[in-house]
Amino acid sequence: MSERKHRTQIVRTTGILQNNLGVALTAHLDLVNLNNDPVEVRVQVLNWGNAVTQTNPVSTLLDITQTLLGNTRMAFNATVPASFHYEVRLSVGCNNDSEGDNVLLTTYGRTAVGGGQVVGLSVLDSQFQTVTVESCF
Repeated sequence: MSERKHRTQIVRTTGILQNNLGVALTAHLDLVNLNNDPVEVRVQVLNWGNAVTQTNPVSTLLDITQTLLGNTRMAFNATVPASFHYEVRLSVGCNNDSEGDNVLLTTYGRTAVGGGQVVGLSVLDSQFQTVTVESCF
């Protein structure tokens, strides 16, 4: 019996944020590939629910895997229910090479698509944390 090789993926995360509004908000994400070459990316918005203790995300609000062309910007939106916790994640390919260094993501909460920003829910690219998880997309 062969032993399964564990694959790891570097993931950048906002950590857990909370929609502290009494209404749903829109999590707006701006993603840009500053490389000349295309890269494969996965962008996720995970719903961590509104319970005090939550062992796993209760649903996925956004999960997109696609090739992002070089020198290209894309925007995504996900609706986060009132009082719910959420997390934004970015993965760049499965090869963990330096291409990921030039793929930037910023996110902020807003009251609606095209609406005003919610104070305290902006996360700049430099504020994302890097973690390693088992498996690749």
